[in-house]
Amino acid sequence: MMTGRFVSLGVLATAVMAALGLSPAQSFASKRAPASKPKIVAQKLVDEVASKHSEVTAVELSVQMPTGCSTLASSDPKDIGQKCDRDELGAMRTGKAIIEKEKDGFDVTMSLHDIAGEIIGTLGIDIGPEPGQQESTVVERAKKIVQEVEVQIQSKEKLAERVE
Repeated sequence: MMTGRFVSLGVLATAVMAALGLSPAQSFASKRAPASKPKIVAQKLVDEVASKHSEVTAVELSVQMPTGCSTLASSDPKDIGQKCDRDELGAMRTGKAIIEKEKDGFDVTMSLHDIAGEIIGTLGIDIGPEPGQQESTVVERAKKIVQEVEVQIQSKEKLAERVE
Protein backbone atom coordinates (compact mmCIF):
# COMPACT_ATOMS: atom_id res chain seq x y z
CA MET A 1 0.00 0.00 0.00
CA MET A 2 2.69 2.46 0.85
CA THR A 3 5.45 3.45 -1.51
CA GLY A 4 8.02 5.16 0.59
CA ARG A 5 6.16 7.71 2.69
CA PHE A 6 3.27 8.27 0.28
CA VAL A 7 -0.01 6.38 0.02
CA SER A 8 -1.57 5.93 -3.38
CA LEU A 9 -4.77 8.02 -3.48
CA GLY A 10 -6.55 5.28 -5.40
CA VAL A 11 -5.66 2.70 -2.73
CA LEU A 12 -6.65 5.10 0.05
CA ALA A 13 -9.98 5.92 -1.63
CA THR A 14 -10.72 2.21 -2.11
CA ALA A 15 -9.92 1.53 1.57
CA VAL A 16 -12.15 4.38 2.76
CA MET A 17 -15.01 3.23 0.53
CA ALA A 18 -14.66 -0.33 1.82
CA ALA A 19 -14.70 0.93 5.42
CA LEU A 20 -17.94 2.77 4.65
CA GLY A 21 -19.43 -0.31 3.05
CA LEU A 22 -19.43 1.17 -0.44
CA SER A 23 -18.46 -0.58 -3.62
CA PRO A 24 -16.46 1.40 -6.17
CA ALA A 25 -19.67 1.74 -8.23
CA GLN A 26 -21.50 3.51 -5.37
CA SER A 27 -21.04 7.13 -4.44
CA PHE A 28 -20.56 8.63 -1.01
CA ALA A 29 -23.88 10.44 -1.46
CA SER A 30 -25.69 7.09 -1.47
CA LYS A 31 -24.56 6.46 2.14
CA ARG A 32 -25.55 9.90 3.43
CA ALA A 33 -28.54 10.16 5.72
CA PRO A 34 -31.58 11.26 3.75
CA ALA A 35 -32.09 15.00 3.83
CA SER A 36 -34.80 15.86 6.30
CA LYS A 37 -37.94 17.12 4.67
CA PRO A 38 -38.67 20.75 5.54
CA LYS A 39 -41.37 20.96 8.20
CA ILE A 40 -44.16 23.44 8.61
CA VAL A 41 -45.07 25.01 11.95
CA ALA A 42 -48.17 22.81 12.31
CA GLN A 43 -46.14 19.60 11.92
CA LYS A 44 -43.56 20.85 14.41
CA LEU A 45 -46.35 21.43 16.95
CA VAL A 46 -47.83 17.98 16.33
CA ASP A 47 -44.40 16.33 16.66
CA GLU A 48 -43.78 18.19 19.94
CA VAL A 49 -47.08 16.95 21.40
CA ALA A 50 -46.33 13.37 20.36
CA SER A 51 -42.84 13.44 21.86
CA LYS A 52 -43.74 15.29 25.06
CA HIS A 53 -46.85 13.31 26.04
CA SER A 54 -46.33 9.57 26.27
CA GLU A 55 -50.03 8.96 26.84
CA VAL A 56 -50.83 10.40 23.41
CA THR A 57 -50.97 7.73 20.70
CA ALA A 58 -51.90 10.02 17.78
CA VAL A 59 -52.27 13.74 17.06
CA GLU A 60 -53.89 15.52 14.14
CA LEU A 61 -54.15 19.26 13.46
CA SER A 62 -56.86 20.36 11.01
CA VAL A 63 -57.74 23.84 9.75
CA GLN A 64 -60.47 25.50 7.76
CA MET A 65 -59.10 27.29 4.70
CA PRO A 66 -60.91 28.98 1.82
CA THR A 67 -60.47 25.75 -0.16
CA GLY A 68 -62.07 23.66 2.61
CA CYS A 69 -61.18 21.97 5.85
CA SER A 70 -58.37 19.44 5.90
CA THR A 71 -55.62 17.92 8.03
CA LEU A 72 -52.55 20.11 7.90
CA ALA A 73 -50.31 18.02 10.18
CA SER A 74 -50.48 14.59 11.79
CA SER A 75 -48.46 12.00 13.65
CA ASP A 76 -49.56 9.68 10.81
CA PRO A 77 -48.29 11.13 7.50
CA LYS A 78 -51.02 9.40 5.48
CA ASP A 79 -53.65 11.55 7.23
CA ILE A 80 -52.18 14.83 5.96
CA GLY A 81 -54.44 16.40 3.36
CA GLN A 82 -57.51 14.38 4.36
CA LYS A 83 -60.79 16.31 4.44
CA CYS A 84 -62.18 17.11 7.87
CA ASP A 85 -64.70 14.67 9.25
CA ARG A 86 -67.87 15.29 11.25
CA ASP A 87 -65.96 15.48 14.58
CA GLU A 88 -63.58 18.16 13.35
CA LEU A 89 -66.29 20.21 11.68
CA GLY A 90 -68.51 19.94 14.76
CA ALA A 91 -65.78 21.01 17.18
CA MET A 92 -64.93 23.99 14.96
CA ARG A 93 -68.56 25.02 14.57
CA THR A 94 -69.58 24.71 18.23
CA GLY A 95 -66.28 25.19 20.05
CA LYS A 96 -67.14 22.11 22.11
CA ALA A 97 -65.00 19.00 22.47
CA ILE A 98 -66.04 15.79 20.74
CA ILE A 99 -65.11 12.80 22.91
CA GLU A 100 -65.29 9.21 21.75
CA LYS A 101 -64.54 6.25 24.00
CA GLU A 102 -62.79 3.59 21.97
CA LYS A 103 -61.45 0.15 22.87
CA ASP A 104 -57.89 1.53 22.78
CA GLY A 105 -58.54 4.70 24.80
CA PHE A 106 -60.19 8.01 23.99
CA ASP A 107 -60.33 10.10 20.83
CA VAL A 108 -60.73 13.77 21.77
CA THR A 109 -61.25 16.47 19.13
CA MET A 110 -61.11 20.03 20.43
CA SER A 111 -61.36 23.41 18.77
CA LEU A 112 -58.03 25.13 18.27
CA HIS A 113 -57.61 28.88 18.73
CA ASP A 114 -54.95 31.36 17.68
CA ILE A 115 -53.51 33.82 20.22
CA ALA A 116 -56.35 36.25 19.44
CA GLY A 117 -58.87 33.62 20.59
CA GLU A 118 -60.34 32.89 17.14
CA ILE A 119 -61.20 29.27 16.31
CA ILE A 120 -58.90 28.33 13.45
CA GLY A 121 -59.20 24.55 13.44
CA THR A 122 -59.06 21.49 15.65
CA LEU A 123 -56.56 19.35 17.45
CA GLY A 124 -57.46 15.67 17.53
CA ILE A 125 -55.74 13.74 20.29
CA ASP A 126 -55.89 9.99 20.84
CA ILE A 127 -55.08 9.10 24.43
CA GLY A 128 -54.21 5.51 25.21
CA PRO A 129 -56.01 3.50 27.88
CA GLU A 130 -54.88 3.56 31.49
CA PRO A 131 -56.26 1.70 34.52
CA GLY A 132 -59.18 3.61 36.07
CA GLN A 133 -59.21 6.14 33.25
CA GLN A 134 -62.18 8.51 33.39
CA GLU A 135 -63.54 10.66 30.56
CA SER A 136 -63.29 13.79 32.71
CA THR A 137 -59.55 13.31 33.39
CA VAL A 138 -58.90 12.56 29.71
CA VAL A 139 -60.70 15.76 28.69
CA GLU A 140 -58.70 17.81 31.23
CA ARG A 141 -55.45 16.31 29.93
CA ALA A 142 -56.46 17.08 26.33
CA LYS A 143 -57.40 20.67 27.27
CA LYS A 144 -53.94 21.24 28.74
CA ILE A 145 -52.29 19.86 25.59
CA VAL A 146 -54.45 22.09 23.37
CA GLN A 147 -53.53 25.12 25.51
CA GLU A 148 -49.82 24.28 25.15
CA VAL A 149 -50.25 24.31 21.39
CA GLU A 150 -52.50 27.39 21.18
CA VAL A 151 -50.02 29.73 22.90
CA GLN A 152 -47.64 29.01 20.01
CA ILE A 153 -50.07 29.87 17.20
CA GLN A 154 -49.84 33.43 15.93
CA SER A 155 -52.36 32.84 13.14
CA LYS A 156 -53.82 30.13 10.94
CA GLU A 157 -51.58 31.25 8.07
CA LYS A 158 -48.43 30.90 10.19
CA LEU A 159 -49.19 27.19 10.70
CA ALA A 160 -48.28 26.53 7.06
CA GLU A 161 -44.94 28.39 7.21
CA ARG A 162 -41.74 26.36 6.97
CA VAL A 163 -39.48 25.92 9.97
CA GLU A 164 -35.90 24.70 10.27
